[in-house]
Amino acid sequence: MEREVNEEKRNKFMEYAGKRVNNVLHDIQILEPMARSNSYDFTKQDIEEMFNAMEETLNEAKEEFYKKFEEKQKAAKKVFSFGSTPASVQPVENITEEIEEIETNEE
Repeated sequence: MEREVNEEKRNKFMEYAGKRVNNVLHDIQILEPMARSNSYDFTKQDIEEMFNAMEETLNEAKEEFYKKFEEKQKAAKKVFSFGSTPASVQPVENITEEIEEIETNEE
């Protein structure tokens, strides 16, 4: 289920994130001419270190953004059933179906 988005906050996000992503893209693009220039000398190890650092930082930033969606799952209701420890976390929409199934099986 998609969460509701505050349009004012989304517009602010779109404005600032757009500017920041463009700055990052620009900084990456100005690295590229260094690869073709005779003014610089570098090794394959240098390239690996540079791009690994960028990829790691990018992945960490992406994970931070996805945490906002994971927190919703943490708030989901816990469901207890005998024989399963600890209590399992179920999204709210599945709890109703599970309760109906349990009630049907009890009859």
